[in-house]
Amino acid sequence: MYSKTKNKLLIWLVILLLTGNTASIVIFWLGKNKQSIVTKGTPKEFLIKELQLNSRQQEELELLMVRHREETPELRKKIRQAKKDFFDLLKQQNITDSNLQAAAKNVSLSIEQLDLFTFEHFKKIRELCTPEQQDKFDRIIQQVTTMMPPPQRFNGPDGETDKRENTPLQ
Repeated sequence: MYSKTKNKLLIWLVILLLTGNTASIVIFWLGKNKQSIVTKGTPKEFLIKELQLNSRQQEELELLMVRHREETPELRKKIRQAKKDFFDLLKQQNITDSNLQAAAKNVSLSIEQLDLFTFEHFKKIRELCTPEQQDKFDRIIQQVTTMMPPPQRFNGPDGETDKRENTPLQ
């Protein structure tokens, strides 16, 4: 009698575990498919398609992108230099808190400049849209920003960075 009850309990536990694993796998794959839909193509292609930009708007978008691509390398260079200066402080024996804070603030201000420039870039893209397109833009902008490549990583005190290209909306 005891072993029959024990066997039934084990069978139910196995069924419960299989059901839980199956549900987890299904949820994982459904979530993955939603994300892969968003990331297909470039941010530029995604914006053109989702906002249904006309040819004039597409030309203006291209001009905005070219300007962004031309100006962001200098801002990124400024960030790399600020981070290099920050980590160069490690070479000093007696670093004051105020020197450390000033160097960290310089890094933050450099990153802030890039963020503000990118914000203005997207603001200009939004301005070239019709009111209906602006509503759609407001709903999809978070998806567009997740499609952008990550910022270049700073690999350490020597100032070397990854050689990946990092320009939004390519």
